[in-house]
Amino acid sequence: MKNIKKKGKKNVFLHTQNKCEMASFQSLYNEIEYKIKVALAQIDDLKLENEILRTENEQLQLQQEEMKRQMNELDEKMKLSAITNTIIYKEDKKEIKKQINDWVREINNCIDLLKSK
Repeated sequence: MKNIKKKGKKNVFLHTQNKCEMASFQSLYNEIEYKIKVALAQIDDLKLENEILRTENEQLQLQQEEMKRQMNELDEKMKLSAITNTIIYKEDKKEIKKQINDWVREINNCIDLLKSK
C-alpha cells in the first residue's frame, strides 16, 4: 500500500507489473482449467471404451466355452466313429447289416404291438 501512495514513475511501473502478473496468472489458470476439462472428458471416454471391451471380452469367453464344448463333442463322435469303423472292418459287414436290420424289425414289431393295444 505504501508504494501506491507515492507518485511518480515507480508507481506506474508497479501498477503495470501487477496487471501483467494478473493477466499471466489468469491465462495460466484458464489453460489449467481447460486441460483438466479435456482430461476429464478423456477419462469418461476411456471408461466407456473399457466397459465396451469388458462386455466384448465376456462374449468372447462365452463363445470360447461353447467352442470347447463343441470340440469335445466332435472328439467323442470321432472316437465313436473310429471304433465303429474298426469293428466293421474286423467283422463281416454283411453280418453286421443283418444284425442291425433284425434289430430294426424287432423295434418295429414292438411299436406295432404298442399301437394295437
